[in-house]
Amino acid sequence: MHLNKSDWVRKNGPRREFIKFGSVTTLSALTCGLSTTLVQEIADPHPAHRIYDVIVLGLGAMGASCLYHTAKRGAKVLGLEQFDIGHMLGSSGGFTRQTKVAPYIQGPDGALIRRANENWRILEKESGQKIFHQCGWLNLGVPRNRAIGQSKSEGTKIELLDPKGIAERYPQFQKLSDKTEALLDHDGGLLRSELSIASHCHIALRRGAHVRAQETVEGWEADENGVTVKTSRGSYRAKQIVIASGAWNAKLVPELKGKLKVTRLSLGWFASKDNETFDMKNFPTWGHGSHYGFPVMPDFPGIKVAKHWKGDPADPDHLDRIPNHRDESLVRDYLSSHLPSANGTTLAYKICMYTWSQSWLGPLPGEKRVSVITACNGGGFKFSSAYGEALADFATQGKTELPVGHMRKT
Repeated sequence: MHLNKSDWVRKNGPRREFIKFGSVTTLSALTCGLSTTLVQEIADPHPAHRIYDVIVLGLGAMGASCLYHTAKRGAKVLGLEQFDIGHMLGSSGGFTRQTKVAPYIQGPDGALIRRANENWRILEKESGQKIFHQCGWLNLGVPRNRAIGQSKSEGTKIELLDPKGIAERYPQFQKLSDKTEALLDHDGGLLRSELSIASHCHIALRRGAHVRAQETVEGWEADENGVTVKTSRGSYRAKQIVIASGAWNAKLVPELKGKLKVTRLSLGWFASKDNETFDMKNFPTWGHGSHYGFPVMPDFPGIKVAKHWKGDPADPDHLDRIPNHRDESLVRDYLSSHLPSANGTTLAYKICMYTWSQSWLGPLPGEKRVSVITACNGGGFKFSSAYGEALADFATQGKTELPVGHMRKT
């Protein structure tokens, strides 16, 4: 029997007890021991101040990172999240996200991806959690000239594979063109997405941050002396606010209405004939055209595969979260052709969202007390540990030394 929120509250007690119940069931399998600290804070939070140095609106990948970096600087900071910490209702759920260096190293994001990977390692050390698994990233079908250029980038470990090399190293892939070449980026791998969000929040709490989950931001208003944030539970004041609400950004930034496009996509996990063949010792993260995937994790049995495409237009508050036949066919067709040994029974499916627009990170034009990060177009998670640092810079210093000028809006 499905037990919804109202049923549970009616049968078992008040709202805070439901939050604790919901948070445990959401986090316990995903956050590797951090959930106790986070659930305790959510269910029985510290007394709220009404005035902060910084308030962060949204504690997904970008907001949690900003909260962490702001708290590390000793600022009095509050993080507000409408769902649970590490929830699966936005753009970051689904256990894992890819990271890689090769596609970015020669462009404006080259320094940012290196900084992000440095920050992941620092977060691992501080939290005691394994977040970045450097199992490599395989780009199948990359144009040879581009692959050669990327492989010559200083400080990278990038290997080129011809068709024979692909077949010998990764026989899991079948029916590839006899002209298919690949790039193996040894600096790439996977990030534990919910675990990284929980870890950022965990360290922020240890450093004095306050967190309010299950509290919806209803609006904000800036004046000469600060910003008032109105929520479903009351209001708070801050010197600065950071808006990092992902697919919900347009609801908090009027200037973005009509400029952000939210779309619905799906992620699937499938049983393989031999999990060892697809574990991280033998199989990297990978991309092949519009499809991409992940090795089998030690704590979940399936190989994860998805399609990177525009997706179907969606409203984040009315998203169809029930997987359908079309969702599955987008992946099954690829599996049957190229990864037949992973084309087993469906183990799990998740619906997520992309937010599309020109990327924008920095002060909100005309609002000296408000910073924002907008659309990341389905590829921002890998940068989030650096994006959060830049947002914390803007909120506490009014500027950043990180190279985000190409993401600034003037």
